[in-house]
Amino acid sequence: MKHTAHHEHEDHSPGGMLRRAGLRATEPRLRVIRELVESDSALTAGELIDRLNRSAAANPSGAGSVRRARAEAGGGKTDRVTVYRTLNALVEANLAHRVDTGDRVFRYSLTDHSHCRGEDHDHDHPHVVCDACGRVECIEGAEVSVVTKSGRAADRDSALTRFRVTRQDVTLHGVCDDCQR
Repeated sequence: MKHTAHHEHEDHSPGGMLRRAGLRATEPRLRVIRELVESDSALTAGELIDRLNRSAAANPSGAGSVRRARAEAGGGKTDRVTVYRTLNALVEANLAHRVDTGDRVFRYSLTDHSHCRGEDHDHDHPHVVCDACGRVECIEGAEVSVVTKSGRAADRDSALTRFRVTRQDVTLHGVCDDCQR
């Protein structure tokens, strides 16, 4: 997918994000994006569904189509399949990224296009994971370099010289400030 350069006059609303990515701005997609925007860390699909259900319960006087969609999804409950499909569509469109923390539960957060320059839309960056509470945060603007234990760059017989790396998935584990207290 080809993205356009970041411009100050671009529409950064959830609907604008979806339209630029070539996706329809459906109510479920808009709701998922709004919840991801509000979160200060990556969310599991289950956490996202819980937030969507709380949001729906707190705002029962939504538009007619929203009320109808909620009723069809089980009396105010968010449809799990729709959330998973929406998350997959956002990841495929590079609007969100999926983080594998090693516990068999993916976490999702929006891709921050504010750091993009021109045609450079590389969103492979490291993440930090709290092993106590599961919190995941992005380390934006970081670059990962591989150096041997001796402190030298990889030699020409190294696997790194025989592969062209197309994607990086670096996750650092530890304990967050809140859990250390």
